[in-house]
Amino acid sequence: MNPYKILVVDDDYASRLMVQKALQQHGYNVSLAANGEEALKLLKEDHYHLVITDLIMEGLSGIELLGKVKEVSSDTATILLTGHASLETAIEAVRLGATDYLSKPINLEELNIRVKRAFERLELEHRLYEAERKLTYHATIATANHEINQPLTVIISAIDMLRMELKNLNIQQDKIFKYLELMQNSSMRIANILRKLREVTSPKIQDVPLGMKMVEIHDETSREATSPKEYILIIEDEENLRQILQEILEAEKYKVILAQTAREGIDLYEAHHDFVELVILDFNLPDADGLEVLKKLKSISPQVKVLLTSGFDVESSIPQAAKFGAVDFIRKPFNREQILEVVKKIYSLRSHHTQS
Repeated sequence: MNPYKILVVDDDYASRLMVQKALQQHGYNVSLAANGEEALKLLKEDHYHLVITDLIMEGLSGIELLGKVKEVSSDTATILLTGHASLETAIEAVRLGATDYLSKPINLEELNIRVKRAFERLELEHRLYEAERKLTYHATIATANHEINQPLTVIISAIDMLRMELKNLNIQQDKIFKYLELMQNSSMRIANILRKLREVTSPKIQDVPLGMKMVEIHDETSREATSPKEYILIIEDEENLRQILQEILEAEKYKVILAQTAREGIDLYEAHHDFVELVILDFNLPDADGLEVLKKLKSISPQVKVLLTSGFDVESSIPQAAKFGAVDFIRKPFNREQILEVVKKIYSLRSHHTQS
């Protein structure tokens, strides 16, 4: 079956049936309409690649229908049929966007030639449109990369300079360093998005709410190879424990992001999961239990590694947590050696998996 769909519009039953049978012999999918109003109804219900319409009909004429077709579907080709051929009418039809013009009585061999020519033109227009769209896309992305990466480099460098100045001044404000970390992570995320956009060779458009469109920017290579996951996200409501965990891990050269609540931790992971290797999750948070948070993290990224901690008796829930994807559990209180041993084990499993 030919992939093209054709709508034949003619108020003469014998004429439209003859055209339908002639085109069906060449494998076209052909629908019929007895007048312009019926044709418009069909065009609004389905997409047709070509409309073949009689010029002179009661009610809506072929010329009037041509204008309506372009309103409903601008990429639909049109061929006008008439028994009242005139140069003036032909010029008017072409001016209104008709693809072609054929006089009655219809020569079926000539009809087939004109239809093939109409589809060849459609295919050529589609290729030209795609080429122009790709050229416009890549020119836009090249400009965006240049204009955004310049100030982005300044921001990232300024964050590093602020860190250095704070340390030189012996200022130890966890919130300030946390905000600097978030700024850096967000800056790197912007850079990563720009990189993904550069790597898109054939832009694919996806629908989003409110009738808007977006370009899909999924990696064309594996994310593991292009986006190293360097950070540990700690979701812990006890402030002193958050701080000591951060100090323990940063002393071993791990990079750490802190969250006080389940909601904050989920939001941080959703925004920065490309860079997070491990989540250390307190099982008993004020605003959610560990299983709920674990499921939410898994819904954001099925590959997330979650180490659960708790000072409560949650052993009965650990098998279920493991089923949902938790990689390990450590009971509070734990010391420096114990937490580092578990973290290093998880990282070594990542390294072993990457090498194999």
